[in-house]
Amino acid sequence: MKRKTFLAALGAGTLLAATGVVRAQTIRLRLAHAGAETASQHLAALEFARLVKERSQGALELQVYPSSQLGNDGTVIGGVRGGTIDMTMAGSVNFAGLAPRIGALDLPFLFRSPEHAYKTLDGTVGAQLTKELEGHGLKGLSWFQVGFRCITTKSRAVRTPDDVKGLKIRTTPNPSHILAFKLLGANPVPMPLGELYQALESGAVDAQEHPISITHSAKFFEVQKHLTMSRHAYTAMPVVMNKAKFDGLAPPLQKVLLESALQAARLQREMDTKDEARIIADLRSKGMQVLESYDAAPFRKLVEGETRKAFVEKNGGELLAAIDAVA
Repeated sequence: MKRKTFLAALGAGTLLAATGVVRAQTIRLRLAHAGAETASQHLAALEFARLVKERSQGALELQVYPSSQLGNDGTVIGGVRGGTIDMTMAGSVNFAGLAPRIGALDLPFLFRSPEHAYKTLDGTVGAQLTKELEGHGLKGLSWFQVGFRCITTKSRAVRTPDDVKGLKIRTTPNPSHILAFKLLGANPVPMPLGELYQALESGAVDAQEHPISITHSAKFFEVQKHLTMSRHAYTAMPVVMNKAKFDGLAPPLQKVLLESALQAARLQREMDTKDEARIIADLRSKGMQVLESYDAAPFRKLVEGETRKAFVEKNGGELLAAIDAVA
């Protein structure tokens, strides 16, 4: 019996050596994020954890903490930079203060299609942007997504730019989002997501703009009547790790993390695409009026030029040219 146990252990050790992974003990890493347990980012994070454990043959284990259990986005990003938390994922706007060029990803009407966004993020542009985070103690692993943003309102449907005029609309703190809605004649009001439902319910703001998955999971349909599938901007979600901890791993384990994170990101995008029709149907069943098609050209004409100009004045035009050139 002891011989069989020894041979089994020897075989396992041989297999680990063959894959280039030699494990003295399991390394456990904490991944924290703000998404709900039902959100695609959490489901994909669980798949990320499964892939990492399987491919490292147990040498690495990810423990996933959703729903801001370890703090809000800013707190957790600070924790990852300081090494008290190992990994996180958050909307790209949360990283623009560290690497301002990441703010380009939030520009209105930047991406021609989801495929254009994914090719940009998974290619050299995405790699360049995550590289700019390394000086701040963060190693980029892949790009999940918050998704394409769509407008909801309480009192009227948004079909033309005139329908946006005068609206008090919750936006992200991203300067390009604030500028865009000012150009449309709205009154943008940045505020944390956690405060938004009450603000909509009380009338402190009239409208908001999020990907429909968040509109659905946050139950904004209870306090908003109209949804326009405007897709006026896209929000990426980088998955980042404490750089010193990443650098301290053996190269085969680094490879496991990078490949598994990319596969999980692609899974999340597929989940979001497949889930869109179901979410729209459910929002309608809960009383929302959904406008699935509208003419984006008048909106684009009013905001695209000025928001891009403002970005180029601060960051140069090289990055936008590279994004536009992605086929």
